Amino acid sequence: MGYEYRASTETDVSTMRIDQIISRLTEAGPLEANRFAELLGATLRPGEDNPFWRFFAFDLADGPLGGGELRLSRDGDRALLILEPRNPPGLGLADVDRTKLGTPTGMLPNPRIPPEGIDTEYFLKAGAQIAVQWTHTSRRLRSVVLKWEPTPSPQ
Repeated sequence: MGYEYRASTETDVSTMRIDQIISRLTEAGPLEANRFAELLGATLRPGEDNPFWRFFAFDLADGPLGGGELRLSRDGDRALLILEPRNPPGLGLADVDRTKLGTPTGMLPNPRIPPEGIDTEYFLKAGAQIAVQWTHTSRRLRSVVLKWEPTPSPQ
């Protein structure tokens, strides 16, 4: 499948809050697997590839997040990082300081996602688009997604 990208032993996101982790990740710099491994303090395990994307899975040893998936575009100008909360206990709305996640850009409810629907809040921070999904009724964190893509040139 490919090479595993190993984390630096100096990195530890296990003691950070969600907003601190997001701030750290938005400083990603080059969109490269070894850089994300370092920022996450995790080993990235290569997954399936396609002509456009490389996929990696990772687990986080401790802290509010249990792991997730990283997708890097083959041309190196896009990345998608999906973070999943550790469950149990999971995180509620009161556990995340949303004022530190970046500039709010919108909210989208989706009642069709079982079992209770979700609400997705969108933020922009340091060039990264951030989507935070909450269960609609119980207000539990479902996922955090960070997306980097090229800025469109003015026409």
